[in-house]
Amino acid sequence: MFIKRNLLCVKSKNRLDLGELLLYEPYKNILISFKDLCINVDACDFDPVAKVYHGLLSAPQEIKEYYESLLGVTSYYQHSQGGKGKYIEKKLASSFQTSSLNIELSQLPIWLEYPELHKKKGIFTLQSLPPDEKSIFRTSNWDWLGDNDVNIDVGSIIQEEKAIVLVEIKNRVDSGGVAARREIWTSRKFGIIVEYLNSNKKLFRRKNETFSLIELLELFKIQTFEIYIGVLFDKGDNPATLEIDRINGFYSASKEGYEYLKEQIKQSKTINIITEDSVTLKMTLGLTYSKVKVEIGALYGNDIPLKLFRKKLPVSDLLLLKYDDIWLSQLITIDERAMLLKYRRNYSTIFLDLLKRDHNLRVQFDKLIKTGCEEIELKDILNYLLANYSDAFQDIFLPSGKKKEEYLADVIQVLCAAEA
Repeated sequence: MFIKRNLLCVKSKNRLDLGELLLYEPYKNILISFKDLCINVDACDFDPVAKVYHGLLSAPQEIKEYYESLLGVTSYYQHSQGGKGKYIEKKLASSFQTSSLNIELSQLPIWLEYPELHKKKGIFTLQSLPPDEKSIFRTSNWDWLGDNDVNIDVGSIIQEEKAIVLVEIKNRVDSGGVAARREIWTSRKFGIIVEYLNSNKKLFRRKNETFSLIELLELFKIQTFEIYIGVLFDKGDNPATLEIDRINGFYSASKEGYEYLKEQIKQSKTINIITEDSVTLKMTLGLTYSKVKVEIGALYGNDIPLKLFRKKLPVSDLLLLKYDDIWLSQLITIDERAMLLKYRRNYSTIFLDLLKRDHNLRVQFDKLIKTGCEEIELKDILNYLLANYSDAFQDIFLPSGKKKEEYLADVIQVLCAAEA
């Protein structure tokens, strides 16, 4: 018996939705590297000092190769960014047509002029755009005149409300530390924006015209400018709440930053506090020189998409994509590399060697990949291997406690996902 795994990287890329595409490339890069660790002894090595530090020289002989494999594979994975740092922001930005990510203050005019293109750049990077679209960014007729630029994680343009919403995202109540949470309100993010609002300084130039931040918003008919810090989850998978942040997170650091920012605003001659709540950490501001309304505050859990998109979207839906690629490939790679280090052979190298020698097997493997590793084709290739090459897959290369057919099926599925 074998288990058919739910692997993303065996699927046809042109049939994936945007949420799946966000995971596909980073997953694929990791799988390709894992394959190399399975078949190439020299793919990972430890210098003499590292061997002593990690205890490789003193590990019992019976587990030495497994321990070295465990260190090498997990070390590679933990150091591989794989796109995970921006996954949540990209998932959020993909939920709404005129939302985007990495909203730089200096690039605000380009976002307002080309919202869909700015979103495409944020999700797929500038390098992935066709030449004509890259040219739009290179030849922008907007100059930045400011001293301090500000980058906010996610933003959306609510056309029907003539509003812009910017949200700096924290994945969990305990993400980033006390100083980082406080600085969002003060010196790094919101404080800079508030100072630009206070001074009404000219920040943008187009030909012979210059514009302050508010003047730019007015040019694009924006009437409401909203800025928030958003905390998505508690210490588990549940939506964050203010109370959970107070108990387990850094609410006190947020409150310190909020109170500092509020005092700065009180000293301003151009900004008025219209409404203020020191518990929920929200302020509505008015400007003496403009009718544009400004809102600054903190959001938790399901309130983030409600403010960002004006739609009810449970943040738990951001976690719905559940595939087996990473956990399965990592565990298989640990076992396969341990065998490679010990015997210079494993099920992966045996299978790949047989592919070179057997045309029928190559045809079956190609069919398996083309069908997205469907169960029928997987069963066919397993039956063929066990009927013709069972002796090649010796039990000595089988990890303890594993059954040959089930383990071989997992190895083939991981290889299929790397090759597809």
